[in-house]
Amino acid sequence: MTGLIVIVLNLPFAFAKQVNIEHFNTDASRVEQLIDTNLTLALKRLIVYQPLVSELSIKQQLLYYKLLAEIYVEQGQYTQGKTTANQGLNIAKQLASPSIKITELLYIRGFAFESLGHIPDAREDYKKGLEVAESLHNKVFIAYGLINLGAIYYLSDDYERSLVVLNDAFNIAEQTSDEELKGSVNSELGILYSYLQQDKQSMAYYQQAYAHFKKAGKLHAALNSLHNIAINHNSNERYAQAIAVFKTIIAESKNTSSDSEILYGVYSGMAWAHLEQEESNPEAAYQYLMQAKQFIDFTEQHSVLVQFYINQAFILFELKQYDKTLVSIDKAEAMLAEQSQLSSLQKHSIISLHNLRANTLFEQQQFEQAYQLKTQVLLDIAAMDDKEDTRSVEQVRLHLESEQADARNKALQDQNLLHEAALTQAKIANEEENIYLLLSALAALAFAWLLVKLLQGKKKLKIASSVDPLTGVVNRRSLIHQGNKSLALACQKEFAYSVLMIDIDHFKQINDNLGHRQGDSVLVEISKLGQIMMRKTDIFGRYGGEEFIVLLPKTSLAQAKIIAERLRVAIAEITWPMTSLEKVTVSIGVASKQAHEKGDLLSLINTADERLYQAKAQGRDRVCG
Repeated sequence: MTGLIVIVLNLPFAFAKQVNIEHFNTDASRVEQLIDTNLTLALKRLIVYQPLVSELSIKQQLLYYKLLAEIYVEQGQYTQGKTTANQGLNIAKQLASPSIKITELLYIRGFAFESLGHIPDAREDYKKGLEVAESLHNKVFIAYGLINLGAIYYLSDDYERSLVVLNDAFNIAEQTSDEELKGSVNSELGILYSYLQQDKQSMAYYQQAYAHFKKAGKLHAALNSLHNIAINHNSNERYAQAIAVFKTIIAESKNTSSDSEILYGVYSGMAWAHLEQEESNPEAAYQYLMQAKQFIDFTEQHSVLVQFYINQAFILFELKQYDKTLVSIDKAEAMLAEQSQLSSLQKHSIISLHNLRANTLFEQQQFEQAYQLKTQVLLDIAAMDDKEDTRSVEQVRLHLESEQADARNKALQDQNLLHEAALTQAKIANEEENIYLLLSALAALAFAWLLVKLLQGKKKLKIASSVDPLTGVVNRRSLIHQGNKSLALACQKEFAYSVLMIDIDHFKQINDNLGHRQGDSVLVEISKLGQIMMRKTDIFGRYGGEEFIVLLPKTSLAQAKIIAERLRVAIAEITWPMTSLEKVTVSIGVASKQAHEKGDLLSLINTADERLYQAKAQGRDRVCG
């Protein structure tokens, strides 16, 4: 690509002047269309204006640098894209007033930072771009800013904030006819739900994204959505379906100049499917990975490079090329070590690599090293499980399953301890050391594998247990769990403790008259307001249906009534976009235990519920306590 630029720059000035700057706007529109179908041709058409950039107007220069930066980013040349966006942003300083092109350049540069693994810099650019879009009241680019930040939040493991922000973007997108915007927000929601291991929801969003992108004529984005669908199949061990989708992408990519990252992902995914399917074919997997490798030199995306070496390590292990396996592990671990902040997914990748290294050392008969590393893997898994964030996007009945998983996990850990003890005893008996070490190492590896699988299952149970999927606030199960803990502390320290039970008045009529989607919007808005108005120590959550509960530590009955009244008034003053919905009110019941009293959460909730019904009986839209 550099050669093309040099050739243009070295053209005689007279030839360069043959490019009429009066045609720039027309050519720029054509370039915008070509970005979706033929990046190479788009770059050729745009780059001829490079010698004449200074003769363009400020707005045209901004458009030029925006388009050029976008092309570089689409090609995976993120460093070049970042540099080009910087040039455009420097030009923007000459503007007398803000322009939406500033937002676009900041978003492009932010994505370049994100792809290069510089998450804090990306977050900063996305926030700045969003501020400009908000100052210009541009809903579409406000939504794109929220989408970008939503991605940053899930990459930083802040899933709850990501869910809230992406839902805000989704609501904005639904109010527009912008199919590309709708595709983008559905795509990011699909990725978020994938991170949360909610695969059915993830697949639904990917499919919607694909449909929107196709309708918008965004072929690259549509192929990327197909790639996400195939990855979802791979993750759920539907390898034949994954391979079929990958083949569809390859066929459709012939109609467009697909970027290298998509094609890398396709062949890499094909490799993994052939490796993991029931009739594993590591030789075919390796051939597909080598096909993927031809595209890897065209990208600077950090995560793509790391994943390549991880995939290569696992495939080489199955091919029994253990020395090469260790080399690939070293490369992947070195790249992960360069990251200043690791996501939970990257932390899991590190543990997987350590586990693969242990297995490789075992195959090389380095049993002592293999055992020590495997032991550390188990400790790392346990530590990560203890720190797992229990955010969720789905309310499920998992209490019994969770208890059963805990019981099975404890039994498995006990068995593993027995095998570790057997290993220690074997070491003492020198004459039988080698035999016992081999047997114990085999047992430890086998049980470690089972433990990893079980802990992964337990993680899925935990993740889907604490947050209401619609509103993003804690759900009933988590309310009870957190409430019991905070109330026990209040009793121990002799603090007052109060509970608010909130019910939306005439909510069934809202659903019946306006539809459940509008009813859901009411629940979401009240949840947002409730979270904003509460203190850090308070817990606002959805108890079920249209009922919410607020737990108020260190709060007397009188104080709780004041808080409840403020919340009631604030909800009644919300302005609703639905023309037929002028006002929404709530009734609130308040219960409290005094500082010196003991109490239990269920009794407080029941009392608050009784007082809620008193408020309803007295005419609704009031507080009773």
